[in-house]
Amino acid sequence: MTITTTKGDTGTTSLGDGTRVEKDNLRIELNGQLDELSAYLGLCKAACCQAEPYTTLQRQLMGLMALVAKPTASLPATAEQQVKTAVAHMEQEMERRMGDAPRFNFVLPGRDLADAALHLARAKARTCERRMVTLAKVEAVPPLLLTYLNRLSDYLFALAVGRP
Repeated sequence: MTITTTKGDTGTTSLGDGTRVEKDNLRIELNGQLDELSAYLGLCKAACCQAEPYTTLQRQLMGLMALVAKPTASLPATAEQQVKTAVAHMEQEMERRMGDAPRFNFVLPGRDLADAALHLARAKARTCERRMVTLAKVEAVPPLLLTYLNRLSDYLFALAVGRP
């Protein structure tokens, strides 16, 4: 089996609808950043020695990448409900983990390997959010996807600082 198609040798690739675009297209850039975030979540999984919630977040990101790859201003009803459910779950978990802690706090990452990995993932989630804002300035992006990325970075912060 080969993964090489040679179709990208000229600096282009395909969006989810089959449209050929340059590899520095904003959608492709955002998906590359989301892919890196998924890799960081894999590091979190290994550093924390636990699969969840990182595997779930990686699966959600794969779904998000598929949505980003198909230019559209709205989400299919099932995808919209999945994103809303994911956002609500993250909000509940943040509330549970953070309790009465201040809502915002600067921290120095690196308390241990897991803390460092979580903060790398949090910072990458912020990069993904900024890239989505850039994309939304020139193409239609479902606003709920921005909400998801904003909440994800907050959730990763809570996972980091809410650890014993």
